[in-house]
Amino acid sequence: MGLADVNQYNYQRIHDDKLRESICVAATVQVTSFDPAKMTVNVQPLSKHLENGKYESQPPILKVPVALTHCGGFIFRPWIKEGDIGTVVYLDHDMDATVTGGKEAKPLTERNHATTDAIFVGALVAGSYTVKGLPDKSICIATEDGKIYVAVTKDKVIVKNEDTTAEFTATTIDMKSTDMNITLDGNMTVKTGGKIYLN
Repeated sequence: MGLADVNQYNYQRIHDDKLRESICVAATVQVTSFDPAKMTVNVQPLSKHLENGKYESQPPILKVPVALTHCGGFIFRPWIKEGDIGTVVYLDHDMDATVTGGKEAKPLTERNHATTDAIFVGALVAGSYTVKGLPDKSICIATEDGKIYVAVTKDKVIVKNEDTTAEFTATTIDMKSTDMNITLDGNMTVKTGGKIYLN
């Protein structure tokens, strides 16, 4: 391999490295604000990037759509707060037409993997926080301290607040008959209409 070939190889390697560095795929971010009506967040990327030989903070990314379950007339809405740590992914193409219109469309620009086409895909456990106080082998919706939660296991549902815990197991549930085993710590008042009030 001659000198010209070596120089061409080095040039190509540098070019490829720069190209890879310019492609945004995903990033760890911190939420700076949350709009629950529009389901968007403003976020600050946490990984500094190399700029002119120095590591610099990246600019914030604004009005990032939040990924959630929304289908069949139902929505599962997460509640996000300032300071939450999460992840964004950068879409392959300009998302303005598809997200705004909600249907197939041509990209409005030739952007690819741009920070302006980020989607917030959810928060993650970061820092010193650890999940505690929740039942094992269950799916839960809970407060961070584990004092209030709804947990679903393979054979029961557990509802807990700071003072009361109720466990529900059922073999048959319909509008006319219910076969349930209920364990209750506290007082229970049952009123007409099938509503149960826990005190």
